[in-house]
Amino acid sequence: MSSEQTVRRVFAGVDGGGTGTRLRLTDESGTVLGVGQGGRANIATDPHVAWASICTALDQALARAELDEFSLHWAFGLAGAEVSEKRQLFLEMTPSDLPRPIVVTDAYTACLGAHDGKDGAIIVVGTGSVGYAIRSGADGVHTRRVGGWGFPQGDEGSGAWIGREVLAAMLRAHDGRRVPDALSKACWDYLQQEADPLAWGVNKRGGDFARLAPLAIRQAEEGCIEAQRLLSAAAREVEVLISALIDAPGFSDLPISGLGSLTSILMTYFDKSRKYLFKAPLGDAVDGALLLVHRAMNDRK
Repeated sequence: MSSEQTVRRVFAGVDGGGTGTRLRLTDESGTVLGVGQGGRANIATDPHVAWASICTALDQALARAELDEFSLHWAFGLAGAEVSEKRQLFLEMTPSDLPRPIVVTDAYTACLGAHDGKDGAIIVVGTGSVGYAIRSGADGVHTRRVGGWGFPQGDEGSGAWIGREVLAAMLRAHDGRRVPDALSKACWDYLQQEADPLAWGVNKRGGDFARLAPLAIRQAEEGCIEAQRLLSAAAREVEVLISALIDAPGFSDLPISGLGSLTSILMTYFDKSRKYLFKAPLGDAVDGALLLVHRAMNDRK
C-alpha cells in the first residue's frame, strides 16, 4: 500500500429515501468519476436494507470509476436519520472495509444542495412531504423542520396522501356514500388490473398509495371536479407546511426552493394572495451531501 500522501482521495455523496438510493463519486476538484443507484434506504425502517442499497450503489460507481488505490470520504442524507437510536445503529453497522460516513437527514442535504450551502428553505412533495430550513447567524447554525413524519401519520399533501384520498373516494362511490365520477372509475379500472379493488389498500405502504396520485392529476387535467378538489386540498396542506416553516421568527426572509415530483403541480393550486420567495434549486440532495463531506474535510485541516 502506498503512503497516505500518494493515495487518491475520492468523495461520495449519497441520497437515500423510502424508494431509492443515489450515489455520486467525485475527485477533489468535483469531477464526477462514477454514479450508482440502489434500493430504498430509510434507516428508521430497516438499516440493514439501507446499507445493502448504499453498497450496491457504491459498487456501481466504483466499477465505472476504475480506480486503483484511493481513500474514500463520504456523507449520507438518509430518510429516518432524525431517529437518533436508528442512526447510531446504522453507523455501528458500517462494513469493516468502509470508512464511517457522515449521516444526516435527507431533508438537510436537500436544503444544502438546493441553496448551494447558503441559508434557505425547501418544501419537498413527492411520495412524502417535508419542509426544512437552514439559517446561520452569530450564534451558530439553526435548522427548522416541519412535517415529514411518515405515512399515514404525516406526509400531508404528498403523493401517498393523495393516493389514500383517491382510494377512499373510490370506496365511498362503490358503497353509495357519494356519486361515482371519473376519478372513482379511473381508480377502480387501475386497481382491478392487479387485485380486488375493494381489498387493495390492506397492508399497503406510502409508496404504494403514491402510485394512485397520477390518477388524480390526470383526471383533474381532464376537468374532473372531485380530482381538482382533491389537488386543491393537497395544496392547502402543503401551504400549511410552508407557513409553519417560514413564519417562525428568523426564518421569514429565506428563499424557498420547491423539490419533489409534485411540488410544481400543487403550486398551481396555491392561494395567490400568499407571496412566497420561491427560487429554482441550485442543486440536489447528492450535491448537499458532497458539500457536507468537503466541509468536514476542510474543518480537519
